[in-house]
Amino acid sequence: MRTFRFSRFSPAAFALVLVVTFCIKTPHLKAQQVGSSLISGDRLNRDVYRVLFRQAALYQKLADEAEVSDKPKPYLRHILATRFELSDDDNATLDRLSISYQKEIDPIQKQVVEVVQRFHARFPSGIIGQGMDANPPSELTVLERQEDVVTFRYRDLLRNSMREEAFQKFHAKILEQFGKRP
Repeated sequence: MRTFRFSRFSPAAFALVLVVTFCIKTPHLKAQQVGSSLISGDRLNRDVYRVLFRQAALYQKLADEAEVSDKPKPYLRHILATRFELSDDDNATLDRLSISYQKEIDPIQKQVVEVVQRFHARFPSGIIGQGMDANPPSELTVLERQEDVVTFRYRDLLRNSMREEAFQKFHAKILEQFGKRP
């Protein structure tokens, strides 16, 4: 009997590893398949905007926390604006959209964690026995598509709020910054 033993991650850590692996590795495989719903350029756009919105929300959270501490750090609110040469209005829009994006993505990510935990629970002691289906649940693909729709909608909202020339420069910079493939 061939077995596979999961390392001793907590269920939450395992779920995170599985989600990251699913999000990083699956696009490369799907981009090679004929009839894929997203081409590799769309995958790259999706990935960089996910990183951008999450990073912007994180900087806002850190800035909010720093404001109430003994040592406020106002530069946290302008890190991305400086890095990507955004106007004050565009930076404010990015901040507002990133917070809304994160609020909309959080329930989807919570569902992903639940699906992964159920999947993990199917294998007592982390052992996948012979004949057991070890393929990721199809629900993950559905949840990934939901997250894609949200990500592209927020990207489009950001684009529509900026002048086209400013957006194109911004887009090129985020592709350069976040679009590096290993």
